[in-house]
Amino acid sequence: MFNKIKRYITILQVFQKYKLLNILLKESKQKKESVDLCTRPIDFDRKSNSAKLRMAFEELGPTFIKLGQAMSKRPDIVPIEYGKELEKLQEMVQPYDFERMQQTLSLGFCPGSKETGIYSSFTDIFDQFNTEPIASASIAQVYEAVLNGENVVVKIARPGMMDVINLDLDILYDLKFIFVKLLKIKTQIDIDGFLGEFKIMLNRELDYRNEALNMERFRENFKNINQVQIPKVYWEFTSDNILVMEHIYGVPLRDFRTFSPDKRKRIAKLISSSFLRMVYIDGYFHADPHPGNIFVMKNGGIAYLDFGAVGKLDSEIKKEMYLIFYGVYIKDVDLAARSFLKLARKSPDDIDIHAFKWDVDELITRQHYGKGERHSDDFVKLALKYDLSLPRTFSLLERALVLIESNSLDLDPEYNIMSDVKALSKEIARSKYSPARLVEDFRMEWDNFYDLMKNVPRGINDIFESVKMFKEANVVRQENAIENRRFIISIFQNLFTTVLLIASLTLLVLGQKEPGLETIGLVGFATSIILAAIMILRRK
Repeated sequence: MFNKIKRYITILQVFQKYKLLNILLKESKQKKESVDLCTRPIDFDRKSNSAKLRMAFEELGPTFIKLGQAMSKRPDIVPIEYGKELEKLQEMVQPYDFERMQQTLSLGFCPGSKETGIYSSFTDIFDQFNTEPIASASIAQVYEAVLNGENVVVKIARPGMMDVINLDLDILYDLKFIFVKLLKIKTQIDIDGFLGEFKIMLNRELDYRNEALNMERFRENFKNINQVQIPKVYWEFTSDNILVMEHIYGVPLRDFRTFSPDKRKRIAKLISSSFLRMVYIDGYFHADPHPGNIFVMKNGGIAYLDFGAVGKLDSEIKKEMYLIFYGVYIKDVDLAARSFLKLARKSPDDIDIHAFKWDVDELITRQHYGKGERHSDDFVKLALKYDLSLPRTFSLLERALVLIESNSLDLDPEYNIMSDVKALSKEIARSKYSPARLVEDFRMEWDNFYDLMKNVPRGINDIFESVKMFKEANVVRQENAIENRRFIISIFQNLFTTVLLIASLTLLVLGQKEPGLETIGLVGFATSIILAAIMILRRK
């Protein structure tokens, strides 16, 4: 609680320093719904305010930097001007000295020697270890080293980051209702879901084993693509807070101005095509492909780095998203509109479908004929306009697509993502109908068919057993019905005999005065005795 109070004071001091409370109050007076804020022309008066918000988030540290990056692609939560400014959030911070990093390095290592495979310190594992970081971010620092003659980089978590982040997340949940009210966030927006997803994302980024697993999967997906490289992981020296991986040498994409125009165009196309492959073929994509996480290699290829944040698409979502993309490519308004509504789980009867198709047609026009403009966020704006709730993974993908499109436009101002769809369609067809895939599908279906045939005798036996049981059940039911009928008949017979006996005795008594009645009573009494005897004999 004491740490939480101290952190609250720090946050309030930073908010006061940049006058953020005044900015929030001013925004609350706009009397505009968030859908209007994100679709109207840019308000240049907000530029200075959004810059203050960015600087405040940078000063508050890793949690708020990551939060700002996540918010930057959520125009349903923040106005577009703030989103554009939050895109600029950078994580290059003043590095810790190496002594301060020893707290992380000491975890999980015991004294020993190279002969036993246990070392007195982490750095003894390496042939060489440069204690000056080559990169310093808000939650980790990166160092160069040599391991068994191979050049590697070592990513080490800053000590205490988990505690700081969890404390900040608690505070964000506490303050949630204030921001919802002041920013007039619409009630149908799942803020709890956004914060929950944000928390999961941060925890995954802090677990370097998880990042190593992501890298291995991407290496597998791109093993046959020579122009795309993913670093190799050294698992024996990787832990929750330390990641040892292959050293990738290249030029960061942010230094693209050093490339020739032809090289820029080729790299733009390679970045775009490789990312579209991640999304529409693998269903597994890099969620933070900013210019610092893409290197250009000497051979003209590219390398993706930093796999702490990834996105996943299930087969249904991947299919619908590709149909939207393909519908835009072939300029089929009906296909794009129908697939978009299906992705949002919305019926055409729930919206003004004619207006919706008009807007989809305009979107298609911008996608095909708009030069030097970013269009990846057009789909989110369309969803906001018609109050469509898209899958959570869509916002993650949309942010990544915006980064990819921005990178490609920086490299080639005439770049248009539609130019890659034709090649992508062929690649999807090849992957879906390749001989290897067809053989694999046949084997899978054959295995299912074999299992089915193997179980046929048992199934037939089960059928016969069921028929037998059914017959036996019918026999039992019939016997029960006969027994019930016999019981009812027996009751009536007993009742009739009893009534006849009583009536006969009555007539015998009365027959003492009337001789005719005595004769009738005697006959009835004899008859009742005979009937009773017959019933007793039948029961035996």
